[in-house]
Amino acid sequence: MKYRKNKFYKGKIILIVLVIVAMIFSGYFGYNLFREHQYIATVVIDPGHGGYDVGSIGYDGSYEKDLTLSIALRTGRKLKELNPDINVVYTRSNDTVDWADNEEDDLIGRVIFANEQNADYFFSIHLNASENTAAYGYNAFIRSNDPASETIANSIDNNLTEENWLYNRGLEYTNSYPLYVVDNLDIPSMLFEVGFITNPQECADLQKTSNQELIAECIANAYNKRSHFEDLTER
Repeated sequence: MKYRKNKFYKGKIILIVLVIVAMIFSGYFGYNLFREHQYIATVVIDPGHGGYDVGSIGYDGSYEKDLTLSIALRTGRKLKELNPDINVVYTRSNDTVDWADNEEDDLIGRVIFANEQNADYFFSIHLNASENTAAYGYNAFIRSNDPASETIANSIDNNLTEENWLYNRGLEYTNSYPLYVVDNLDIPSMLFEVGFITNPQECADLQKTSNQELIAECIANAYNKRSHFEDLTER
């Protein structure tokens, strides 16, 4: 009986030691896992329009809100693949919106969302439209006092040009073209018009998966550049 009792206590001690060791290792690895997932920046990607607001209607009857969502989700996925240390958040990830069904609340809602996410960068994807169906090309809209977004916009242009996706209609400033969301955020913010949904050829091109992937990769590569995040600690 005494032998069995001693054996029982020894086994209990060994079990306790193993539990303590397991807790130490789990704590160590848990700490490192947490440390590894400290994001260097949060990028809010905003698929223009959505829900009640279809946006512009394409030459073939397609909706801007559907194309912006598809390109936005691809851009976010590619950015995460390029750099898991970048936190990617979407203002919407489907065809529903979390704000009231009117334009004013819609715009205010996007600003509030970006602020609630403590975003470091805001990127809104749109498609252009014109009565002139021959109009085509992409362009970016930023604030004039936003050098970070200007650098990123130029990088997107360079990436698209290298991929022979033409052409750049130029960089526009909200001094001339006021944009509520861009103007009311204190972080680097950009509205990017991917192309003209009213141009028959460009509308068709923008609906091709391969082209959406190309555009998404060019945008993601521009945001992934380490130099864009160097000044975050100073904000």
